Amino acid sequence: MAFVELLVDLLVIWAVWWFVRRARHPYHRYPPHDLHGAPQRRVRAAGDMVACIHCGLYIPRAEALSGARGTHYCCPEHRDAAARG
Repeated sequence: MAFVELLVDLLVIWAVWWFVRRARHPYHRYPPHDLHGAPQRRVRAAGDMVACIHCGLYIPRAEALSGARGTHYCCPEHRDAAARG
């Protein structure tokens, strides 16, 4: 019986150590940081992307400016440039 009690005690000590170590690990509480301590930008899911017909820049469809015949532009200047010629 002493052997079983020793195993249970060791298991409890290991479990407490594991939970404390995991709780103190900074990754579980805070977002990842670069070497200078600034939070890293999270990468967004690409979703539905379209290319600007003028410069070829890919941007999300929700942020693109629509033009004639289903074309898309990244900014008003490129849309105006295409309209001028």
